[in-house]
Amino acid sequence: MSVEVAIQTARKENSMITESIKSLLGEELSAQVDEALKGKGKDGKDVDLVVGNDGSFVPSDKYDGEKRRAAAAETALKTAADAVKALGGTGDPATLGEDVIKAQGDMETLKTNHKKELASIRKDTALRMALSGLVHDPADVISRLPEEKIEVGEDGSLKTDLTELLKPIQESKPYLFKEQKKEEQPPLKGALPAPPAGGSPAEKPTSQMTYSELDAYMKANPGAQI
Repeated sequence: MSVEVAIQTARKENSMITESIKSLLGEELSAQVDEALKGKGKDGKDVDLVVGNDGSFVPSDKYDGEKRRAAAAETALKTAADAVKALGGTGDPATLGEDVIKAQGDMETLKTNHKKELASIRKDTALRMALSGLVHDPADVISRLPEEKIEVGEDGSLKTDLTELLKPIQESKPYLFKEQKKEEQPPLKGALPAPPAGGSPAEKPTSQMTYSELDAYMKANPGAQI
């Protein structure tokens, strides 16, 4: 089916492109085409694009006769083709429909790629923050992590526990990780008994001794504090 586009003098200041065409092009592309069509009609007036019920472009005024319809369609095709050409189309009126669809597809691809890029940046940032102080170069470790198993919230926070994911990397590439200081054991409550003569230090604190053990300890260490 041949594609026909009609023009008409703008009857509404801010509505040069009908809703049906907006649904085809999308808001962003429609706005660009709308801007490109301003002042491109007769006597410097704006150009309106309209679409028929069957999806083809048709003259807006069907009562003007075949001659006027053909002339209007030809003018609109050329004007719209110029607008699409400015957006990267071929400029050929015969392929206007394909150019519009291609331009819309390119914009959707651009949006999708942009979303993926933002998600990748968000994930990389969250991982770098989580690995800070644990590894020498986060990039070396991030490249070895299974990306599909890592989840990041919309706020950029890391939702995945990296402990199990880091284990195999730490075992096979220990040099990528910084040496962690061992945590000091907290001191035991209560005084430790003095070592018996010729023996090793007692392991049990006074707070855990039985009455008989504590009595024996105090007799052996009269000055000890408990």
